[in-house]
Amino acid sequence: MSHVRGALFSLVALTVFMVAATASAQDYSFRDWSDVSSVCPSCDAVSTDVLELTSGQEIQGNVVAINADFYTVERFGEIRTVPTSQVSSVNWKDGSQPAGIDALDQIVLNNGHVLTGELVVENEAPAYMQLRGALNDATFTVFATQAAAVYKAGQAR
Repeated sequence: MSHVRGALFSLVALTVFMVAATASAQDYSFRDWSDVSSVCPSCDAVSTDVLELTSGQEIQGNVVAINADFYTVERFGEIRTVPTSQVSSVNWKDGSQPAGIDALDQIVLNNGHVLTGELVVENEAPAYMQLRGALNDATFTVFATQAAAVYKAGQAR
């Protein structure tokens, strides 16, 4: 009986996850950051990349990847996407764009989250991918049905 309960629980959990992951990820509009000015108020301020939008708004954070459609920006552990069409200029914290950030692989999930790193597995049956994260050494497994878009070396596939 416990096997049946476990299987039923797994099925319910999978269904909840799949329903939660159905939001469109193709809208790469910038969502504002959480209301946090610093995770360490007593620490010295750190420099960041600054994206100036065509609207005049400035977005401060660390650009961790760029592809044909959007910049991926990290700030205090939060990840955001900024459409390239909305960026008028970038002021890089070190004076120039870091090498290689425009050649990373990315998987955009149906819920809008973006995984960035290196595709290490692409399987056809069952259809899934594995991506080793760029910011840490974690490996993420994503079924094709969970991916809204895939970028290989910065280009949409």
